[in-house]
Amino acid sequence: MSAFLQKISPEKTSKIIFMNKSFLKSITSKKAACLGLLFFSLCVINGCVPILVGTGVVAGYTLSNDSAMGEVKCDYRTLWDVTTDKLQNLKAEIITSNESKGIIKAKVVDNDVTIKIDTISPSLQKLKISARKYLLPKPQFAQKIFVKIVQDLSD
Repeated sequence: MSAFLQKISPEKTSKIIFMNKSFLKSITSKKAACLGLLFFSLCVINGCVPILVGTGVVAGYTLSNDSAMGEVKCDYRTLWDVTTDKLQNLKAEIITSNESKGIIKAKVVDNDVTIKIDTISPSLQKLKISARKYLLPKPQFAQKIFVKIVQDLSD
């Protein structure tokens, strides 16, 4: 027995041990839900927002002060084609487009949007979308475009 338990009477010791066992039983039944909620909360607090679309196209993305960025599981060509198609669907005015560098600058609903695609591996790309309106950052607009592109990839 530890020094702490030696100072407590035997009745109190058995109550403490019983209480600990029942506490552990109640935790194990809710463990998965609590851990999931804790993980989700930590992600949201730290700026990483999980996406639950498709079959593992993207696990999550980071929302910064003016951009949304994340790693997308697909080849470069597919991501480029889906991105340009989505910009056409949004009636974007393409200002510059350089496929070899992976950069698209466009104007979408009065927002200046910059899309950057970097290859991490042949089947994994880093997609970064920045949006500004009148020089002010618009991360929520960048987030909407990011989610639409990822949803199109999963379809």
